[in-house]
Amino acid sequence: MIGGLRFALARARAATAPLVTLAIVSALAALLVVGVAGLVTAVETREARGALAAVTGDRAQIVLTIDGSSSPDAVADAAASALAGMGAGGALTIDIEDGAVVLEPNLDAITAEQALTLTDGLAGLRDAVEEATGDRPQESGGLSDTLAGVRDGIETRRGPTTVALGLLGLLTAVVVGAVALEPVRAREAESRLLRARGARRRDVVGLAAVEAVAVALVGAAVGATAGAIALAVGTTAASGILIAGVAALGIAAVAGVVVVVATARGSDRGSARARAVADVGAIVLLAVITGLAVWQFVQAGTPIVERGDGAAALDPLVALAPALALALAAIVAVALATPIARAIAAAFSRSRRVTPVTPLRLASRRPGRHALPITVVAFAIGTITVAGAYQSSLTALGDAPEALRVGADVKVGTIPEDIAAADVAASASPDAAMLARPLSAQGADVRIPILAVEAAQLPEVMLDADGTIDPSAMREALALPPSDAVLAGDELTLTLLAPAAPPMEIDGELFEQGSPGLQVRVTVIAASGAVETFEFTNADVRESEDDNGNSFPAVEVDPVETVTFDLPADDDWSLAALAVGYHPLGYVPGGGEITDVVSGGTPVDLSGFRPAAGTPGAVEATESGLAFTPEAATGEPFTRAVAPLVPAAVPAVITTELAASMSLEVGDTIALELIKPDIEAEFEIVDVVPVLPGTSTGQGMLVDLGTLSMASPFEIVPTQVWMSTDDPGAVAAAVAAEYPQTVTIVADPRSAENAAGTASAFVLAAVGAVVLALVVLVLRRTRSRADSRELALLAVMGLGRRRASRLRAQEDLFAVAMGVVGGIAAGAVTAWLVVAPLVRAAYGSVPEAYPIDLRIQPGALALAIAVAVAVFCLIVASVRTPPQLAPLLREDE
Repeated sequence: MIGGLRFALARARAATAPLVTLAIVSALAALLVVGVAGLVTAVETREARGALAAVTGDRAQIVLTIDGSSSPDAVADAAASALAGMGAGGALTIDIEDGAVVLEPNLDAITAEQALTLTDGLAGLRDAVEEATGDRPQESGGLSDTLAGVRDGIETRRGPTTVALGLLGLLTAVVVGAVALEPVRAREAESRLLRARGARRRDVVGLAAVEAVAVALVGAAVGATAGAIALAVGTTAASGILIAGVAALGIAAVAGVVVVVATARGSDRGSARARAVADVGAIVLLAVITGLAVWQFVQAGTPIVERGDGAAALDPLVALAPALALALAAIVAVALATPIARAIAAAFSRSRRVTPVTPLRLASRRPGRHALPITVVAFAIGTITVAGAYQSSLTALGDAPEALRVGADVKVGTIPEDIAAADVAASASPDAAMLARPLSAQGADVRIPILAVEAAQLPEVMLDADGTIDPSAMREALALPPSDAVLAGDELTLTLLAPAAPPMEIDGELFEQGSPGLQVRVTVIAASGAVETFEFTNADVRESEDDNGNSFPAVEVDPVETVTFDLPADDDWSLAALAVGYHPLGYVPGGGEITDVVSGGTPVDLSGFRPAAGTPGAVEATESGLAFTPEAATGEPFTRAVAPLVPAAVPAVITTELAASMSLEVGDTIALELIKPDIEAEFEIVDVVPVLPGTSTGQGMLVDLGTLSMASPFEIVPTQVWMSTDDPGAVAAAVAAEYPQTVTIVADPRSAENAAGTASAFVLAAVGAVVLALVVLVLRRTRSRADSRELALLAVMGLGRRRASRLRAQEDLFAVAMGVVGGIAAGAVTAWLVVAPLVRAAYGSVPEAYPIDLRIQPGALALAIAVAVAVFCLIVASVRTPPQLAPLLREDE
């Protein structure tokens, strides 16, 4: 070291002011970084605890049982040691129940990091217990799966929070680097003198670097420690030693790198042109890196990307993309400050007043003096803009993603075939209910989801996903056109004739076959679009016993079956379709005739009915009705006849992305082969919507269940019930109690809460950016010796103290104005690029087809920016001329 330790200490004392400033700024920067990171961790911990608290039963525990000689206490001790070795000691409670060891989450102690650790660590718990006790335990319970879900949610939401931390981290690095430059500038002449006296460059650079790193490290350590202590006292989750240490080392490293580069460049007189070329090259490199980062961000949408092995990983370049964009915009604002100042000054050149010409000319002639204030102000205002847009977009979205995922207030699925979906709906007494059947069709490359619902109930049941879709318009699009042939009464009577089949000859002997057993499906359509289906059969199945006591089904067929159905009141109904098929237990070759169809004493005209497209069997018009000859095939398909009002193609609503992939538009038709039941049907596109609620991807086709049933030779049984209610919890509990074999889904309010928690990271980043900008402006307001001499010279040249101070303040206010304008522009562009993808990532379950728009609350955002700008201006305008002018002017005598 040059001159030894005494020389280094003396050199440090000569630059006490800038080094103390570096220590204070480092402490403040570390405090901000640790505090924001710790608060984000606290939010994640709250999310993890909330998710674990909502889980009960087997999914909330792990049970270890030992069949060997080991005692439960030994197993419990081994499990506790294994958890401690993972770094999750105390995260799970360990109890012994009926000889088994039960591990459950400790909701008062577990943290988000421990939950993530346990997700993978619990896979080796049995091995650890076996190694400690010699006996391998049996493991049951679903806590591992629950923790995996918690991990997925936390890792997904770490994308937006990492971007917020990147904004704060980059500005912190800029401020610390700028403050670290001050000792270098103060010693520039000294460094050149040392080089002239024979000192090696590396010695000069090393001395400056050690000094800066030591001072910055001490200050950052103090700030990081204070932040960690504050978090431990004030939050449920401490930041931890690791974050504090990383923050302190990072700040010291930034200070050291800046000092090394600046000292190496300034220790020798170099070519000004070479330095300018190097600066321009650095800016071009920053622009290239920023462009690459933004491009990758647009492609990925979040810094959390999936690796080749399926695990989530952080892409640091994507995480820094918004921060780099703001930094580049700040540099552009600095570059434009000089020409703008010159242009404005030229516009006022004919004025004889000192202002605004003189302040603008001063600003245009020394852009380096205002580069840092413009940068930090632009960064702070840009961060406020991005944070405000993110917060507003999250607030506007609210529970819409959950409404899109579920589709209704309550959705009951996986209804077994032996349970009627209508009975499930009636058990909970909802405000409104809609039966549904999810289907799929084989497309060219992938399967196409098709959701068949009772379209008449769409406005009352289906949620509109924050106005993204209009269920009323979808109902109107799917409704069949009204019929002129309205049924006259409130009931419908019809007769099924099933004439006996010809005798069958076996070995020369004739045997009577009797009448065929048939089942009939009657479909009526209301003027409101509602579709009702009635069913009956002429076969009566009874249990009989043979001589050996074995039971078997006995079928009695009535050749004439007359039935009457009551039509739902308060609507006008029309007969839409008739379908006849063989009874599965009463097959006899032949057919049947539907006759004497009457409503309100008035016969119903069947002459206009036609065979449905693709129907099996045959339909013929008779003098008294319609004759059906079903097809004897597997599944007993129905032979169908439809009224003139029933279109040949099933009306369908399709999502935008799916329609584009299949090159479909409104009015086009397409034939699809449905899977389970295996039928072929033709669909006509009647409307295109952005997304389809209640589907896994938000993509698919929506059709009316009744209309599709008329186009199907097989019965389409509803397997879902969508319900509308003001108390989803009570309805879900009622269904679960009555039908525990079903799966009940309700919107999870924690989804919106967890997503909103990520907004706190952006708010904290904006607050931190404003604080750092204030620090820079306060330091800039503090007069250096050169600033004091300039103010004194302006004062004695005739301006006076007050006007001289005002002149300096106006010059600095121009820099603040440039930073504000650049920050608003950069923040708006950055928000337009990143907010929507980050909001989508914050929820984690929003389909790509769901449109997320950039929302801004102009009043709140304008108020936040105005308050920050007002504080900036107050600091800048508070500069004062020194009280003693003569000593400053005579320093060079």
